Amino acid sequence: MNEPVSRRRRLGRALRARLCSRRLPPALAITAVVLTLPALGIGWQMDDHFQRLVMLERGAGDLSPMAAFSVLDGDTELNRHYRDLGYLPWWTPDDFRLAFLRPLAIATLWLDYQLWPDSSTLMHGQSLLWFAALVAATALLYRRIIEPAWVGGLAALLFTLDDAHASPAAWLANRNALLATLFGVLCLVAHDRWRRDNWRPGAWIAPVLLALGLLSGEIALATTGYLFAHALFLEPGGPRRRGLRSLWPCAVVVAGWAALYVAGGYGAFGSGLYLDPLRSPVAYLQAVFERAPLSLMGQWTPLPAEIGALLPPDASHVWWLVAVVLAVIVLAALVPELRGDHTARFWGLGMALSLLPISATFPSNRLLLFVGLGAMGLLARFLETTLARGSSTGGWGRRFRLALAWAFVVSHLGLAPLLLLAGPAGIQALGDPIRLAAASLGTDRRIAEQDLIVTNAPDYLLFVTNLPTLQALEGRPIPRRILALSTGPTPIKLSRSGELTLRVELERGLFAGPPGRLLRDPESSSTEIAARLEMDPGMHVKVLKTVNSASYGLSTEVNSLLQATNLLGRARLESIVVAIAVKAVMPKLETSEFDLAGFWRSA
Repeated sequence: MNEPVSRRRRLGRALRARLCSRRLPPALAITAVVLTLPALGIGWQMDDHFQRLVMLERGAGDLSPMAAFSVLDGDTELNRHYRDLGYLPWWTPDDFRLAFLRPLAIATLWLDYQLWPDSSTLMHGQSLLWFAALVAATALLYRRIIEPAWVGGLAALLFTLDDAHASPAAWLANRNALLATLFGVLCLVAHDRWRRDNWRPGAWIAPVLLALGLLSGEIALATTGYLFAHALFLEPGGPRRRGLRSLWPCAVVVAGWAALYVAGGYGAFGSGLYLDPLRSPVAYLQAVFERAPLSLMGQWTPLPAEIGALLPPDASHVWWLVAVVLAVIVLAALVPELRGDHTARFWGLGMALSLLPISATFPSNRLLLFVGLGAMGLLARFLETTLARGSSTGGWGRRFRLALAWAFVVSHLGLAPLLLLAGPAGIQALGDPIRLAAASLGTDRRIAEQDLIVTNAPDYLLFVTNLPTLQALEGRPIPRRILALSTGPTPIKLSRSGELTLRVELERGLFAGPPGRLLRDPESSSTEIAARLEMDPGMHVKVLKTVNSASYGLSTEVNSLLQATNLLGRARLESIVVAIAVKAVMPKLETSEFDLAGFWRSA
């Protein structure tokens, strides 16, 4: 009876010794690379294609490599040009903007295309090196802040194995998140050394590292949340206001970056998925309320954060409630740690505040690096107090914490590394059909004189946007104009009511799913919709003529687009506009030269 207990104790001591070892950071860095090695063979995927087009300066317009993350800068003429080519759908606003300030991330891509422009393997190799550096830096931070040392080592192990890191590590277009998080973590290390070890160089090194993070990606703003938490909970001695005053150099960096961001015209406008907190504060606060629980679900469970955004509206509401309940359960379990441990409060507040910048866009595992930083610090402490030290609670409370602790062990130490290993294959499975769909267009040069109408693509952003990009990269002809009838995936009924007329009916409206909301603001008022349609006199007349036809059976004549919008609703008006737009191009459409059916079978 005593022998098994003795054996478990010896095993526990051996594991703790390994987690305390000075060799742990490099060992974990190597482990991270080994688990993500499959990324070396997945090639270029999704957004990588357009960035490759820009970097190689092939047919993407007069763009420099510095525009890799800021092509859609709000230029009206350029947006119209991209709509004609199919890079953007026809419903994209003329002043649409989705531009990011990421010069350091671009510099790493530029290096790839200078040294090995035709080797995706070596490009992925660079990304894995950045991932290894991030894991090593994170291990140093955990070891500095968490005591005993083996608990810090456990937190570092949990962070290394976190399957949410698969996309940043394996997707070239997401490398910016690795860089931003790496510099953010190093900033925290330098700041902690300055404040707790009186290492004076940290006073200026920390702001410099923060600046490098912000110039790598907007996600580095999450660093400020951890700096604020550090001032509240880790500042040695004295009043908290002294710790808050220590943040002014980093505050100056953030203010300077924000001024540069605004002056350079960066940010988002006209999108329903990417929100500008300063331009649309109410919509942003609502988005935080809706998206933060889904991000937490993606962090604390094996279920991806993206699931909620892909579900139909009714199901997505139920999924959100499930995410809220899960967040409450985790919070309830962590109450003893948050009450009794100032480092746990540091990790908890840092994790919570890091949800703010990523809630400006749709929930995704690729955005969870900073959230995972705090979550794994909390989880390590929870496992130590529940499994190693023994919880102070009794009865049902103890059983609840034990059950949750073992569930986390299975999820984060058992299942997570397998999911991390499989992550690159998942990205490839999503991206390979896009290349097959583009290849099905063929190489007949007459395609360049024809218009392509896509009836119901699985996803506009993945399949339609990448058509002209892949055609250009492969030297194949690009259709004169590409028009998609829906954002996909949404049920659509397409019928011919005349020789040159198609009737399009969308069950849930044109913009029911995330692909449509990305390139169009769903918060646009009826007045704004009417005003945009009135800018096109031809469309204005045709919409009113259609609305007043016998098909809609309205009792009174509609004399304005605002009245039409209010009477019919957005979904029906969108269907009318789709049908009119299709009819406008139908006389020019010639599809006999290539196999449309084969195209969508491949898609």
